[in-house]
Amino acid sequence: MTTQSLHMAKRKQGSWLSGIEPIVVLFISILVLSGCLHGETSPEPPAFSLHFLFTAETTYENIEIHNSRLIYTFFEDVENKCAHWVYQTPCWTEADLKTKETGLSEGEINDLIDLIRQTGFMKLDNTYGGASPGQRFYSYNLTVQIGGEKKEVIYQSFPGADPMPEAFKGLIDKLYELVKGKFQ
Repeated sequence: MTTQSLHMAKRKQGSWLSGIEPIVVLFISILVLSGCLHGETSPEPPAFSLHFLFTAETTYENIEIHNSRLIYTFFEDVENKCAHWVYQTPCWTEADLKTKETGLSEGEINDLIDLIRQTGFMKLDNTYGGASPGQRFYSYNLTVQIGGEKKEVIYQSFPGADPMPEAFKGLIDKLYELVKGKFQ
């Protein structure tokens, strides 16, 4: 091969490589940028569920949250059947209960999780109120699960009961605020 032929071969080879170089650089840039952009997105919130239940002779309140679904089941005495109820059994039946359901935004879920963490709800004892064995009381049950961490707290309400813990009360108040804002 002559020197001139060698130079032409190198130029052809160089032009072929110079045609691929921009494509390779573009491909690597896209990979790097997509990794950077992916890293900038906010992390997935942990799996979240919450269940609040309070029942009494004339009351039924059940609030459930599973990830982003709010489910509210309640008794509304529209017929005044409980107005003069004196029995120590519910005046309502399963057929009397109504259920409403809606979605919650990521911000609303994050606000609940923040409230739970800030108030120390997950560190509460399991039972409050101080009822003696065999003593009659109304039970407020609240169970929260954030990721793999789960906490159930029961408050026993009766005349002379110890006060409801602020973390417990604050979370119940927030739940009623959500229900009111979404359904009433």
